[in-house]
Amino acid sequence: MRVLYLTPGCFDKGGISRYSRYQIRALRELFGEHSVTVLSLLGPTGESFEDPFAVDWHGSGANQASKVGLVTRTLAFAAARKPQLVHSAHVNFSALAYSAARMVEATACVNVYGLEVWSGLSGDAEWGLRHSDLVVADCHFTANYLLEARLRCVAPTVVWDCVDLGRFSPGPPSPAVLQRYGIPDPRSGWNLLTLGRMSSDADHKGYTRLYEAFRRIAPDNPRIRVVFAGRGQLAETLRERARRDGLGSQVCFTGMVHDDDLADVYRAAHAFSLVSDRGIDRGEGIPLTPLEAAACGLPLIVGDHDGSQEAVVHGINGFVIDPFDLDAHSQRILELANAPDLRARMAREARKRIEDEFDYVTFREKHRRLLERWFPEPV
Repeated sequence: MRVLYLTPGCFDKGGISRYSRYQIRALRELFGEHSVTVLSLLGPTGESFEDPFAVDWHGSGANQASKVGLVTRTLAFAAARKPQLVHSAHVNFSALAYSAARMVEATACVNVYGLEVWSGLSGDAEWGLRHSDLVVADCHFTANYLLEARLRCVAPTVVWDCVDLGRFSPGPPSPAVLQRYGIPDPRSGWNLLTLGRMSSDADHKGYTRLYEAFRRIAPDNPRIRVVFAGRGQLAETLRERARRDGLGSQVCFTGMVHDDDLADVYRAAHAFSLVSDRGIDRGEGIPLTPLEAAACGLPLIVGDHDGSQEAVVHGINGFVIDPFDLDAHSQRILELANAPDLRARMAREARKRIEDEFDYVTFREKHRRLLERWFPEPV
């Protein structure tokens, strides 16, 4: 099986890039390294993953020259290599992928994640999505949205994101990592973690609301700390608010986290919060950070507005709350902080659910089964 894979990027540390990396790895393992041609609009930058990742071509950014380069190379590679599958890692590339697939009588497949779908599709993206032969959704919430919005008449195949279980596992954090990022020693108190790109356009992930929920309980609970891991102007805004509120000693801002340190940053916490809301340019499919946190044995607090809730069985491995119910958010933090037995039980269940549902082998085999249903020859 020859595959032509188009992605906006697989170098930056965003969720779509991580999903693309796992998906490319799965396709390479299923069909062979040299059977999968990868074209990426974005290339590596100073903020990319530290480990190298091989692609056949990449552009220099979301500029006109790179976009033209992606189109011309897609058509050229399709004509030269005659792929049986043209796979678009983003709905915005679906029209290009479909056109290239039809040019060589191949199958067109597209990934959908959530926010980009319900925030309003361009005409060509909607056309590509409607005409693609196969659609892979990263969660049931997004898959159901496509049906309800009548963007597809057949349910997409849901393939949840996956986690490297060997890398992300429970255990004590590295003292060097705690020192590097200024994270309080978890043995001296109780740490709640949130992690992601901390820019104002990402505040739908609940960073400001988390601070407000924490602020309500912090004065009476000095042993509870919140760790904001990630870089962005919003981090500086919240740092200043914490200083003004007299909570500077209970709020930690790490800045950008090196990918090699990520697992230890999770291990430095007792629980993880990512409570997103949904709307235009807001919301999540199923975000990867709660899955990685759970793999490290952290109970989760997530929102009920989007696919985040699929990471949690409420009351078993964490809590699902209304993103705008700050009292409930505060209460769930206190429950986990003040009930060690509850936290320990949820920590075990969090790891178990990742092992059962979100490991890489399951991710790869879901792709195998999808393609075996579509193509007559064995995968």
